[in-house]
Amino acid sequence: MSITWQWLIKLIVPFLTQLLTLVSPSIKAELNDFATQLYLKALATPNAWDDMFVGFLLDILAIPRPPLPS
Repeated sequence: MSITWQWLIKLIVPFLTQLLTLVSPSIKAELNDFATQLYLKALATPNAWDDMFVGFLLDILAIPRPPLPS
């Protein structure tokens, strides 16, 4: 059996999604705030890979992307 990124993502995303339903609301809020701030910092860097990586992280954690700063 060959392990690919697609296979790994299909395994991890449902696991993390279920795990997040068990986490207390205060920890979810902290994670949401941290990931949101990290995304805004990634957007401020000139490296587009930062944006994609942190955006992917938000998607995995089911955290909505914040509005872009103007």
